[in-house]
Amino acid sequence: MSQICPWCDTEIVWDEVLGPEEECPHCHNELNAYRTLNVDIEHDPDKQHGDHDDHDHEEESKEKGWSNFGWTEDAALFGDESSLQYQEGVDKVLHGQSEVPECPQCREYMLLAGTETIGSNHFEPHVSEALKAPVVTAPFRLDVYVCTSCFQVSKVLAEPHREPLMEVVRRAQSE
Repeated sequence: MSQICPWCDTEIVWDEVLGPEEECPHCHNELNAYRTLNVDIEHDPDKQHGDHDDHDHEEESKEKGWSNFGWTEDAALFGDESSLQYQEGVDKVLHGQSEVPECPQCREYMLLAGTETIGSNHFEPHVSEALKAPVVTAPFRLDVYVCTSCFQVSKVLAEPHREPLMEVVRRAQSE
């Protein structure tokens, strides 16, 4: 028996003795309840594509309960039109970004949503004994990214503030 992770689209083959996985071994998302769709695919090597007519296909779909959802063969393979438009829009935005980080949750690419400025009234820097100086001092900016699949939000130190951080760490190494 196998299943497809709805987050990373990886096929998960599980041991029949141990049973199904509760978590995807690739992206570590939950694989239960409303988040997972299990589809049993029966493969009969004696039957070739086209051996049964559309009527047989409709009967099989009704038996599986797919017709209740309005699924067609094309929809199952390619998704609906709005999903395709969403993915095309995501691709267009990603191509325009200078950095395209992966989501730490599901490994999909993330869109740059904006920047967040951290002021001195919201940030108290830590001074480590090794560095004897804070690695970052306020004000500084964070780039905010949103995952296109699971909508996880991640923040990364903005480009202009990275070199000063590296310089503080380099100075500690030379002392």
